[in-house]
Amino acid sequence: MRYWVLFFILIGLLFSVRSQGQDEAKNLFKFQIHGFVKSDYWYDTRQVVQSREGLFSLFPMPVALDSKGEDLNAHPSFNYSAISTRISTTIDGPNAFGAKTQAFIEGDFTGISNATINTLRLRHAWIKLDWEKTRLIFGQDWHPMFVTEVFPGVLALNTGAPFQPFIRNPQVRLEYRFKKTTLMLAALSQRDNSCNGPVGRDFSYLSNSLLPNFHGQMKTKIGKSLYGAAFDWKSIMPRMATDSGFYTSARLNSTSAMVFYKYSDEHFTFKTKFIYGQNLTEHLMLGGYAIADIDTLTDSHEYTATEHLFAWGQILYTKKLKRVDIQPGLFFGYAKNLGTTTENLGIYYATGADLDVLLRVSPSINIYSGPMMVSLEWEWTEAFYGVPDKNGLVQNSKPVDNHRFMIGVFYLF
Repeated sequence: MRYWVLFFILIGLLFSVRSQGQDEAKNLFKFQIHGFVKSDYWYDTRQVVQSREGLFSLFPMPVALDSKGEDLNAHPSFNYSAISTRISTTIDGPNAFGAKTQAFIEGDFTGISNATINTLRLRHAWIKLDWEKTRLIFGQDWHPMFVTEVFPGVLALNTGAPFQPFIRNPQVRLEYRFKKTTLMLAALSQRDNSCNGPVGRDFSYLSNSLLPNFHGQMKTKIGKSLYGAAFDWKSIMPRMATDSGFYTSARLNSTSAMVFYKYSDEHFTFKTKFIYGQNLTEHLMLGGYAIADIDTLTDSHEYTATEHLFAWGQILYTKKLKRVDIQPGLFFGYAKNLGTTTENLGIYYATGADLDVLLRVSPSINIYSGPMMVSLEWEWTEAFYGVPDKNGLVQNSKPVDNHRFMIGVFYLF
């Protein structure tokens, strides 16, 4: 960890001590430091499916009755945290291969797992080559399904998950720009967020398939509106050997499609996204896959993907006052379990296989003054739990809900 800290301190020094007397060679690179110091405070009315000591919440846990009929998950909780504090640097350098060059590095202190909380972890690290109409990006960045222009501007660290993708991937991305339209093609691997499977979450399921996650996307800007659509495909190989010791190359192919829209003017912003998704568990969304059949001789498995529909929208209004700017907002999310593509045996590698519907409504307000921002947010999430049938459709679902009340204090730089 100390080496990362020294690295960012060194970059900061390089940026701050530049003087007019520096020679031209040293001025070829320009460094900018960005980030924020953030402190989060929250209270939950129910136990939730979460990570990072509760800071990253997904949905309320199901009813779990003890021998006296008491719901063990009905107990409330609270916590404070500053681990989402973030620092980044943008580096603009001389041209290469006839293109403008830029690099970006960003880290925070949430760790790469619950066991490494409070340690610095890599969020982004990418290199960009930018020609007149073509752009190439190498490194780790948001998965293109995140869409940096259209994602929920909420206080919660989940950033709208599990209704919205939340994943960063090592990738190679090609973008081609027309006048108002951008076409994108990307090939991605997995790192911190991986598919689920027989040994838990692991990058090897995608790696052993010998095919990256492929993504294609188109975005068009018309006036104050942005329109977009995307297609995503991946193939994973959950096992290379069966429990009986036989080689297996059985794989699961899955596809997802997405459309999104954003309108923005001086005061008003509206964003929305719709996703049909198969096996999106690595995006911290609902879904995954199940075993469809087992060969009794070799123990080889056939797999079937879960299918889900996701939709979310957010309205933001910004008002500039004499001493502060205020920004009230409203987020709403919907997720529906559509079952598995074929019948299954009830053995799942999935998130929320017993969830039929998930709902969320989250009003908020941000107050800006100078480098400071104070955010207040109420996140109500309702989950309908039941029993999945042989087609993966959840039957006899009943709701449980959680109310999370959050305060966030930021120092932006």
